[in-house]
Amino acid sequence: MSSVDVLTLLNVAIAAIMAVWALDTFVLQPFRFTRIAGQAPRLDAVAIPAATGLFADSPLSRLMGQAAGLAMLLYLVAVVIFRLDVDFALVLVLATFVSGVFWLLELAYLRRLRQQALATFGKGLEARGIASAIPPQQPVLVEYSVSFFPVLFAVLVVRSFLAEPFTIPSGSMLPTLQIGDYILVNKYAYGLRVPVLGDKFVSIGEPQRGDIMVFRYPVHPEENFIKRLVGLPGDHVVVDGQKVTINGQVVQNAPEHFSPDSESWELYFREQMGTHQHLKRQLVGDDSNAPDMKYTDVIVPAGEYFMMGDNRDESDDSRYWGFVPDRNIVGKAFCIWIHKEPGWHLPTLGRDGIVN
Repeated sequence: MSSVDVLTLLNVAIAAIMAVWALDTFVLQPFRFTRIAGQAPRLDAVAIPAATGLFADSPLSRLMGQAAGLAMLLYLVAVVIFRLDVDFALVLVLATFVSGVFWLLELAYLRRLRQQALATFGKGLEARGIASAIPPQQPVLVEYSVSFFPVLFAVLVVRSFLAEPFTIPSGSMLPTLQIGDYILVNKYAYGLRVPVLGDKFVSIGEPQRGDIMVFRYPVHPEENFIKRLVGLPGDHVVVDGQKVTINGQVVQNAPEHFSPDSESWELYFREQMGTHQHLKRQLVGDDSNAPDMKYTDVIVPAGEYFMMGDNRDESDDSRYWGFVPDRNIVGKAFCIWIHKEPGWHLPTLGRDGIVN
């Protein structure tokens, strides 16, 4: 069984468990209450809480809660073992939606039934001189939903429309961004988008040449890539080795000694891309991947963008897989907030600041 099959099986299992759990909480338990409501005068103080099912979780609910916890634990283990990419945005949207629905059912339906149960059984007990034994707590599924929905909703709003953190896993944007940089991405710089789908519903600004953008990789949309925007819609882009020409104008760059630690097999150039001035990295000699670089001569289609990494010899970008549709844009990277070297190293603030 492949890793994808395992993840699909776990997704189906979690969905089925949650469906049964919700069915028991919002349908079966209220049905049990209505069925025994007429028996209130004949029930004693001990039998009432268990009989109503609105206050004490049924054995089925407890079983489903344990199964849901186990399934989610197995899901996390599978993600770690198989190094799977999880669409966190989709998971967050689904979790917010489901908890919100359960919260609304509690407000509009289940809470009213509990109040009715207190009145129905409580009066019957008082009439017989027995103190009411019905506790006021919510079923576990309802309690979790009411507790987590506001938090999930707040995270969804911030992550979808304001800012989102990302980590840099590769060296394709060296020297601007290094492996282990944690960046913040402005989610509203180019407009507000529908979570997961990516369709823009409020236009605020347009991408500018030279912007560093995070986007969903067109080949595998579940993966996020980060590159620099080189070609806007309608641009004629020619890439010939290290020479980049946009609409007949050669992109200017000048050699620069980057740092005392620079190696003999790497060169750095200060490049002007739109209003952005940045460093790009080029490898020379046996360390160069230049033979794999192909000549590119394209006109960027409407609604799409041509992206390249600053580490030109070691960047998997639009030269190889094509253009980025506008709906794939996640946002504009604007700052590094911490940096963490791979392995057992503590985060540092030495690289924090605005990225250009």
